[in-house]
Amino acid sequence: MPLHLLERIGRLLRFSPQGRAVRVWVEGMPGADETRVVPGTITELRDGGAVVYLRERGREPRWILAVPRDPGWGLHAMWFSFIAVDAFELENGERLGEWHLRLGSP
Repeated sequence: MPLHLLERIGRLLRFSPQGRAVRVWVEGMPGADETRVVPGTITELRDGGAVVYLRERGREPRWILAVPRDPGWGLHAMWFSFIAVDAFELENGERLGEWHLRLGSP
């Protein structure tokens, strides 16, 4: 299946991740043995990425910018699977690393 097909299907279905709950792998990746998953919400779409509000237990809430890493696995493909993103602090643009997003609450 061509990679961009999943994004096109998402657009045809009028899927939008904005306002949706997500699981954010801030350490490890889906299916890995050692991971840390944080609940979040996509609050807006911006510059090809998504502003995500994170609510990690025991920490202050924060906002990050998640920019999809792989062609064809962008925000409109989230209806199908997790996506890899480059994560940045929204306030100062500091790169936090490669994280993963998936729809739903942990």
